[in-house]
Formats: sequence, structure tokens, C-alpha cells
Amino acid sequence: MQHLIPRPTTLTDEELETVLGRIILYKETCASRTCRLLAVNHSVKTVDVNQQCSVGNISDCVSVSINPRIEDLGLYVACVTPPKPILNKFKQPSGQYLWSFYRDMAANDSVFDPAEILAAAFHAEFRHRQTSLPNLGAESVRVSKALQKLDGVA
Repeated sequence: MQHLIPRPTTLTDEELETVLGRIILYKETCASRTCRLLAVNHSVKTVDVNQQCSVGNISDCVSVSINPRIEDLGLYVACVTPPKPILNKFKQPSGQYLWSFYRDMAANDSVFDPAEILAAAFHAEFRHRQTSLPNLGAESVRVSKALQKLDGVA
């Protein structure tokens, strides 16, 4: 189940150099500054990315200038909603996100299917239980039929 939630990550110096080699075409840009910041810090607030990287529209910068160029490296930049809302100076929710590099597929990627991953995990666990507890009896037949239904949905 731990694979359903991607974890933010930082990059090694070598990984950062590889990423920057694809991002910097002619000069330093908001995309390269964003990569440098997120390579050493994960879960960076929107306001901090805005200020430290001089970027106004982070989502556009990431979706146009970063992710398409590094996707074959197994990396991408994404944002998540913080566990507790980030408040503005008036103590109101600000709508900010936390930005990071990730190594797994994005949850909004067209090939990411949590139901399929969950069904595979249940199926593997069931097979393990069948071999380690051969006397599951009639209960295993009912569970097996439920898993077969899941396979038909996925």
C-alpha cells in the first residue's frame, strides 16, 4: 500500500546536473532555479518557490519547462496540499501547496491506476496466505471469486 502515495525526494548532485542539462538550454530560467531549489529541499511552500525562484506561475513552469524534459529519468515535480492549511497574514487559508521532486508516477498521470495497484496488492497477499495457510477452506473460494471480480473491473 505504500506505493499508492508517492514520497517527495531530494536529488543527488549528479541527478541535479543531469536534470539541469535538460532544463538549461541557453540561460538560467525560472525552471532551472526551481529545480535547484527543489533538488535540495522538498515540500517547499508556493510562496517560497515564487520568491526564491522569481516565478509567478509555478504550475506552468513545471508542466511546460520541467516535467516533459525529465520524465524519462523517472522524476517529476509536483505539488500537494499541505496536511494543515498554510495561513496568510490575516490568518486565512492561503491556498498554497508544497512543491517537491518525486520519483514515482504522478497520481494524475494517465497510466496511474490506484485500483489496479490495490487489486494487485490484495491478489498477492491472498496468494501468499493461500500458500502459508492451506486450510482456508470455503472462505478462500469466496475471496477468490471477489478477486476475480476485481480483475474484471481493472
